[in-house]
Amino acid sequence: MEEKERGARLEDQAKHRHFESGRRGRPRTVLVLGGGGMRGMAHVGVLRALRELGIEYDAIVATSIGSLVGGLAASGAMDDEIEHIVTAVQKGDYFKLNFLKFLLKGTRTPSMYSGDTFRDNLKEIMPPGSTEPGSVARTRIPFYCNSICLETGGSVFWGTRGSDDVSLVDAVYSSCALPGIFEPFQRNEKHYMDGGIVDALPLRFAKTLSPDLIIAVDLTVKATFKDPNYKNRATSTMLRAFEIAEEVVVEQMLHMHADHKTALIQPKVGHLQRFDFDDVAAVIKLGEDEARRVLTSHAATRHLVTTELIPGLACPVQVRDYVTIRIDADSCVGCGLCEMVCETDAFSAHGEKATVRKRHNYECTRDHSCARNCPTGAIHLGNL
Repeated sequence: MEEKERGARLEDQAKHRHFESGRRGRPRTVLVLGGGGMRGMAHVGVLRALRELGIEYDAIVATSIGSLVGGLAASGAMDDEIEHIVTAVQKGDYFKLNFLKFLLKGTRTPSMYSGDTFRDNLKEIMPPGSTEPGSVARTRIPFYCNSICLETGGSVFWGTRGSDDVSLVDAVYSSCALPGIFEPFQRNEKHYMDGGIVDALPLRFAKTLSPDLIIAVDLTVKATFKDPNYKNRATSTMLRAFEIAEEVVVEQMLHMHADHKTALIQPKVGHLQRFDFDDVAAVIKLGEDEARRVLTSHAATRHLVTTELIPGLACPVQVRDYVTIRIDADSCVGCGLCEMVCETDAFSAHGEKATVRKRHNYECTRDHSCARNCPTGAIHLGNL
């Protein structure tokens, strides 16, 4: 037992030494991969852009679908390999209804779909050894993913000390287990589910690693993009309600934790359904394109971009350190919601019409809350 504990300590020390190595010649960088169902295939495009631009990262913090892509990347899989894996994913592989459980238990069944089907697929696509206890702490790049304990309501980040004895497969499964969709992951008489319930973009945890730079990929639905394809059905309503709560939580996280050291990538995938499997390659391309635009223009990353000529990369680079804000005076009704939700004081709503105080808002956290909450669609954001 002592030898086993000593080995675990050495692994933990090696893991943190790996992260510290980022100090040598470049900023220590944490990559944060957010949740969003199959929109998470955009993460693969982000990984490709990072590789092509020559930007390295020292640790991955992920939630929900981000933990699936992040777990593969942290284990050493290249973006082309990950794309091959996720492109082969079929909807039926993950969503096999628990017909027998419904017949026997009705609403007492723990989930609509079979978690075992999802878990079995994870065993096939994750690297060898991913089912072994403690494998979440033995990835090539330090990897952490979150879940929520249903009994306590508290968060857990698998891979941290005290929560690093689970397998990589179990960690990823628990981080992806949407409530009511898949059965919770059970460990020591506790049950764990999708970490995106309370933290779909875990910037808080990423900052505890004391990085010099955070590259965060936010997949939550944005009102300034296309409306989601909502269908008036029980499952769609439940998932849409979950997404709305997710958006609000992410807004608050961005307000509190996004700063000049955070390069925020927001692929324009908000119009896709959470489980839209139709065109994975197109979603990957959206992630790659947006990552290129942000990483080559953001003040915290543009100096890191390789000087080699990259086909398809436009020059000169558009500076995107600020967000432009405009209000359509004809549409504005002076309700004041824009001033209420904006944490950077970009609006004033003390007259009949709201006015913009910061037409070029360098402090904007890009949470889109002003546009999403405007009842008349009068607010227009640009340079995103």
